[in-house]
Amino acid sequence: MMDGRSSKKRWVGGAVLVLVLATGLALSFWQQGLFFAKEKPIAVVASKPPPWVTLASARSVDLPIKLATQGHLVTLNQVDVRPQFNGIVRSVHFHEGDEVAAGQLLFTLDASDAAAQLDHAKAQAAQMKAQMEEGQRDLRRSQQLAKDNFVSASVVDTAAGKVDSLSAQYRAALADIDSATAALARTRITAPMAGLTGQISVHPGSLAQQSASAPLVSVVQFDPIGVEFTLPEANLGDLLTARAANKVTITLEGQDGKSLPGRLVFINNTVNADSATVSLKAAFANPHKLLWPGAYVRITVDAGLNQGAIVLPPQAVLEGPQGRFVRLVGSDNIVSELPVTLLRVQDQQAVVRGLRGGERVVVEGNQSLRVGKAVRVAPAPDAQASPASGVANPGGA
Repeated sequence: MMDGRSSKKRWVGGAVLVLVLATGLALSFWQQGLFFAKEKPIAVVASKPPPWVTLASARSVDLPIKLATQGHLVTLNQVDVRPQFNGIVRSVHFHEGDEVAAGQLLFTLDASDAAAQLDHAKAQAAQMKAQMEEGQRDLRRSQQLAKDNFVSASVVDTAAGKVDSLSAQYRAALADIDSATAALARTRITAPMAGLTGQISVHPGSLAQQSASAPLVSVVQFDPIGVEFTLPEANLGDLLTARAANKVTITLEGQDGKSLPGRLVFINNTVNADSATVSLKAAFANPHKLLWPGAYVRITVDAGLNQGAIVLPPQAVLEGPQGRFVRLVGSDNIVSELPVTLLRVQDQQAVVRGLRGGERVVVEGNQSLRVGKAVRVAPAPDAQASPASGVANPGGA
């Protein structure tokens, strides 16, 4: 019985040993599997091919300089009509929004005080004239008596001084007449220029005051009309060169879609340092008054010909913390970066400064690029579509 029990114990111990060895072996294989699973992505990353990019050549072309921008319509001439003295409004001789001619009567103010002052000045002048003429007669008599030795020379001098004094008073009286006449004329307020009237701020019976914040009415010139707009500082040199050669033309896109020609009338003498722009103004004929002050319009400025302009697709110009730049691919397919200045976008082309022309510029695929790394250059679209190319679409690589 003891031998059977001992044999049974040895059998159980061997089974346990086999189970332990099997478990350890399984655990070893499982750990090795995890190791290889972790190592496998590393091998894939290490063997990832260079990214695909699409290139375009920077081209040097003779390109007309066309600068597109927006501006708003402004009046080239506007006058706020104000009274030159305080007075009661007696009559308003037009309606709001009327078109008036230069010199047309607009308002009549109460003229009673001005008329009284004029009458007083005239009476004062008449009195001074009579006294001056009497003094002149006394002077002539004194001069005659002095010749006959009836009066001394001092009497003549006194009479002459009196005539001079009365003459000065008479001239002052005449000046008072002119002043009163001008004051009376100011009771009739006329249009200083031809134009369209705005809102009237006074009515008959109200007091027109010189110190009032609102004018009696504003008269605005509509023909010609102006457009204020801005252009980037980078375009100022081309614009000044074209203006010196009298080659600047400006067109405005009207509400009917037609282009209206205009002329450049003003370039500001300073550049806005905050926005790096320069303010300009152009004039346009507006005989039918279809262009209204305050409205926004589209402007195109033709500033001559830019010879040897460097152009490339707009999406090739990138912007970073240091400004705009492009990514270039050399003959060895290595990526580099170069800063550029974007002058304008014209005819779906970016006009830049900083390239010489002929460089291979990255157009598509910029997101995954690194400077100094290699890339794969995708063929042109027509070559991609050709069955004979044998190149896979980069988008599916």
